[in-house]
Amino acid sequence: MKRIVSGLLCCLVLLLLCPALSLAEGESFTPIATRADWALLQANPEGNFALMADIDMGGEPWTPLPFSGKLEGNGHTLYNLRVSAPGPHTATTYDGNRKQYETVFGGLFSVADHAQVRNLNLVNAVIEIETDQHCFIGTLAGYAASSAFENCAVQARNHLTLTSVNAGVGGLAGFSLDSSFIGCRADTELTFTDANKNKLCEAFLGGIYSSGCGDVRNCAVRLRGFAEVYGYIHSGGVIGMAKLPRGARGVSQLTGTEVEAEISFFEITPSRRAYCDALVGENLAGDCRTTRNTILSFQRHESRTATRLAPELCEPPRYREEVAPGTCTAWGYTTFTCESCGYSYRDFYTPPQHQEAVDSVTDPTCTQAGETVYRCALCGQTRREQIPPASHRYEESVLAPTCTQAGAAIYTCARCGDSYQEPIPPTGHTPGPWTETKAPQVNQAGEEQRFCQTCGQALESRPIDALPYTPTEGVVLTPDALSLTVGQAARLTARVLPADASDTEVRFTSSDAAVASVLPDGTVQALRPGTAAITCTAADGQQSACLVTVAYSPWQWIRHYILFGWLLED
Repeated sequence: MKRIVSGLLCCLVLLLLCPALSLAEGESFTPIATRADWALLQANPEGNFALMADIDMGGEPWTPLPFSGKLEGNGHTLYNLRVSAPGPHTATTYDGNRKQYETVFGGLFSVADHAQVRNLNLVNAVIEIETDQHCFIGTLAGYAASSAFENCAVQARNHLTLTSVNAGVGGLAGFSLDSSFIGCRADTELTFTDANKNKLCEAFLGGIYSSGCGDVRNCAVRLRGFAEVYGYIHSGGVIGMAKLPRGARGVSQLTGTEVEAEISFFEITPSRRAYCDALVGENLAGDCRTTRNTILSFQRHESRTATRLAPELCEPPRYREEVAPGTCTAWGYTTFTCESCGYSYRDFYTPPQHQEAVDSVTDPTCTQAGETVYRCALCGQTRREQIPPASHRYEESVLAPTCTQAGAAIYTCARCGDSYQEPIPPTGHTPGPWTETKAPQVNQAGEEQRFCQTCGQALESRPIDALPYTPTEGVVLTPDALSLTVGQAARLTARVLPADASDTEVRFTSSDAAVASVLPDGTVQALRPGTAAITCTAADGQQSACLVTVAYSPWQWIRHYILFGWLLED
């Protein structure tokens, strides 16, 4: 078996090194490069997709997807796929008596209906499902209806434990309905465990597909199969049971296929059939024509009593781990070996990869590409990776523009001194707010201007409307009467009406300046006894008057009349 595994892995490596891009001309494909990108298929199961890289599925639980589009693998590989439950989608399968069952499915795809899958590889796929429903599992698809699988290669361990009736385990597909498998390779360990002793189960096991109908051409199968069945088992190195659906015509083709198979089983039933063959376990009514196939080896191990046949003979097994690192051309993996029974399997695969280190570097110049040479520490193979020209490393200096004169951005390469300039247009004036430069007067316009905020140059001017003339309607003089003694002074207040009159100038006059004089600001000076009218005249002629009475104070009177003060007066 180790020789079988090694041979298939070599085939997978060759497919990786020589991917076949078979996108049809004019077809548009959505790229898939990460595990997360598979959500695109779930959103558009009828679309066209293409793998752009090997993808580590991470060993995380995978929910099988329905698919009816095209998937171009481009020779890339999905590795470490884990499926632990069937997908939610169902389809109808049938048993050897063509009795129909509503069935669930497990695999990369649950149901592949009119799908096309090409040039896709799966390494270390593990499908391990336990269910009480009718169920078929296969590495690529649990159910394949009118679908085509071409140049695909899988290395998988598929185990189905069932308490229901109709079930199957296949290397590429579980149940096939008129599908084709061309140029494919399957290296699989397939196990079926019937967990219900009280119900007759009909189980199927096959290296390509377990039951149904469909063509298998130019494939290679490496199978190690185990079936523990309380009922009937149909197991074959390529096909478990070949049987057309009711009313169908035609014959399935199995041709040009190489087989290495070892199948161990028991069948506990009142009427034992024990169908097991290197090519087709049960070929009902010759529904499958077999031609030009090669049986490299075939071993059939049948037990007439119920016994433990599954590869893990110990319960529970105690595994010893041994890591084999990947090389330039071979996958890395971890081998788990049971310390009690010696059963071993491989898991946690890592892809082939050179252990490269930088061997030499040629630095690029401003105009010429450089080169990095990598050398593999394992095989010495070199790989050259071009370094794009470094291009000029320009540093910028700026001759700032003014409002009216252009500037320039000057770029000079720090590596080689190359220089060029790019003009910077004048910035243009930046107008500021309007500023009053001449205040408007009554019946006389004013002026305001705008200046450049950068250089201060006057840019434009515009007139300010002249103030309108509002005539005076009157003048109020406060107080309107004064009594003063000689030598006293008082201030009169004039208020022009209306308050917004254009000319608020007033003029004061005295009817008898010898008795009382008045200053322009309205200050009245009492000079000698008597009366005088102080008149306030507004610009438009309106007047108001204040009667001023001047007398001697008692002391002034005594001095003037009793003491003959009048003699002293001029």
